[in-house]
Amino acid sequence: MMIRYGKGFCLVAVSILVLSLAVGACAETAAELKPAKITATANNASVPHMTDNVYKTSWYAKKGYVQVDMKQGETAYGLYLCHFKQAVKHVIQIPDGKGGYMDYIHHDEEYLHQYTPLPGVNSFRIAIEQYDGKNMLNLTELRVLGAGELPDWVQVWETVDKADLLLLSAHPDDELLWFGGTLPTYAGERGKKVQLVYLAHGDARRKNELLDGLWTCGIRYYPVIGENKDFMAYNRATIYDAWGGTRRVYPWYVSILRRVKPEVVLTQDFNGEYGHAAHQITAYMTVKCIEYAADPTYDAKSFDAYGAWQVKKMYAHLYPENQIVMDWHQPLSAFGGKTGLEVAKDALWCHVSQRALTYQMLEEGPYDCRLFGLYFTAVGPDVAKNDFFENIP
Repeated sequence: MMIRYGKGFCLVAVSILVLSLAVGACAETAAELKPAKITATANNASVPHMTDNVYKTSWYAKKGYVQVDMKQGETAYGLYLCHFKQAVKHVIQIPDGKGGYMDYIHHDEEYLHQYTPLPGVNSFRIAIEQYDGKNMLNLTELRVLGAGELPDWVQVWETVDKADLLLLSAHPDDELLWFGGTLPTYAGERGKKVQLVYLAHGDARRKNELLDGLWTCGIRYYPVIGENKDFMAYNRATIYDAWGGTRRVYPWYVSILRRVKPEVVLTQDFNGEYGHAAHQITAYMTVKCIEYAADPTYDAKSFDAYGAWQVKKMYAHLYPENQIVMDWHQPLSAFGGKTGLEVAKDALWCHVSQRALTYQMLEEGPYDCRLFGLYFTAVGPDVAKNDFFENIP
């Protein structure tokens, strides 16, 4: 993430942030404020889409700005934006005291959901810095906060430096349907650094839904979301061809493995759960890419950037050998005593566009979300068989 403060505001803004953190330690939860007026210099008819709580709709423009004016007596201390398709460079502007606006914070980050602290203002602008000829500023949600501690729904994402666990998922919601309580148990409860990687995502709203679901599970490290086309197929070659095969997808995944250096990797069923070829590819490419990530002769570009990396263990959903059955019914203190399975089901509900699907999170039958097999280990076999990190120091 890259955030740049406007000229002359670095020390002031940092001081405000430090002060707000000190006050926030004993402050009440910040209330969400409803602006008196939101206007835009372009596409003004779509402005209501930013406050309708629906990811299918958005406001977009190539140039200009959105101006937010607060109600009389209300002051904005935080701005939460959800971008529709892709986050682009933009600047938050605040009143300059002379009847105009000045740059406050420049955002160069790529997070679709983004929180910005504000210094207590009654109006502000979100301005487009420069149209890149491809990606417009495209906002699906805009929410304003008053003073106080951040509510738990506000997502403040980080980028992982070194991961404990990496989960490769074919599509958004696969990480919940087939992996049950994995994310809340290991990320939310045990505090492991968990990196999610997706090969495809479908339409833009599914990106936003997956972020809500991950945040619900306690994930705080921003996922890697591939731009491969999402479609149903039962033949792996069909999807390989559409995704560019080994020449494009493999180096992309190896680069991620080398960059985040996970100890343990989880992936989907070699048979694709219900036969989906994208799920099958997810498992088969994980096997090859773990091998390639440790090979200094593979993909010089990522090797020069990150070096080689040897994953310690790899588990595949439903793999029939060296099986481990996880218990997702343990109460988790990080979630008020809810079990990992209960939290995962809450997260699955965030995938609004997928609620009509037939598949459910099950603990029995052919799609058992508790059942995994240890496909590869560099640290010896599992004995207790109740922890993905068994034998990991």
